[in-house]
Amino acid sequence: MQKLFCVVFSVLVLAACQPRQIDTSSRILYQQSNLIITLTPADAPVETPLSLQISSDQPVEIISADLTGISMYMGRIPLRFQKLITPATLVQEQWQADFLLGACSDPAMLWQLKLTVLLADGTKLSINEQFKSSW
Repeated sequence: MQKLFCVVFSVLVLAACQPRQIDTSSRILYQQSNLIITLTPADAPVETPLSLQISSDQPVEIISADLTGISMYMGRIPLRFQKLITPATLVQEQWQADFLLGACSDPAMLWQLKLTVLLADGTKLSINEQFKSSW
């Protein structure tokens, strides 16, 4: 019996030491003809690194964005975007903001994304999208 316990315990310890698989799934939060906003991972797990990516057919001048909790007040989370280096063959500009969402008592917390994008041609886009986080 003790030998069986040692074997089972060893298997559990080894299984627990396996690295977690990185979730690279994405969800489109907003899409129009020249702009796409995606969230990775798609289910937005709390206390896990998340990325918001903007792909634009036109050059982007300014991006201003923040997240606020709707289900529960969690403060305001400012998002800081950085332009990604893309291959010369790709005609789209890509911008990315990395962030974390805090955990609360609601397993499916509702969040509000407020995003303003100023394109090089002077077009100003104000985007408000909601999504749920998970834990």
